[in-house]
Amino acid sequence: MKKLISLLIPFVLSGLASSVSFAAETRYCDDMARVNNFPHLSSDQFARHLEAKGSVDRILVSKARRELYLLKDDVVLKTYHVAFGMDPLGGHKQFEGDSKTPEGIYTIDGKNPNSAYYLSLHVSYPNAADVAFAKSRGRSPGGNIMIHGFPVIPAKHIQVQQIHPLDWTAGCIAVTDKEINEIYSLVKEKTTIEICKYRDN
Repeated sequence: MKKLISLLIPFVLSGLASSVSFAAETRYCDDMARVNNFPHLSSDQFARHLEAKGSVDRILVSKARRELYLLKDDVVLKTYHVAFGMDPLGGHKQFEGDSKTPEGIYTIDGKNPNSAYYLSLHVSYPNAADVAFAKSRGRSPGGNIMIHGFPVIPAKHIQVQQIHPLDWTAGCIAVTDKEINEIYSLVKEKTTIEICKYRDN
């Protein structure tokens, strides 16, 4: 019996790893109607979640709705209106300087409290497929994609404040300074971020 258990352990662990991987790759963008039916916290409930130093397990971004959702166990903690790169209809980011915001599943792989834009969460674009595609075209995929607030330079801050949430970034996802304060406090590194294609609704 012990020998049988020892033989089964690697398969069990492998299955657990696969299920974790599957959960990370689950595409909420494929069924946004399902997201509509998730429970949504009230403002008071969200405030308590912040005070308790809660966290999120997924960031979901809809280009079509121009919204960012913070999710925890399939509950919508809060929804934010966002600005994108200056070519929001152009599809997935492919090259440096194309002013497009990436689409697909990535992770938050860094947090910067001293960003040129008030607080920033770095998105793991480009992945291996992004790099390979750009390289096949003799181009750079670009990078430095973030969720961030307004520019810290006062003159630029005022300019952006006047047009936000119209699209003004070079490919990033932007919110107000107050909003990034909330998002930054709730999001940990390695959190999954899923960015939906524009045609999703």
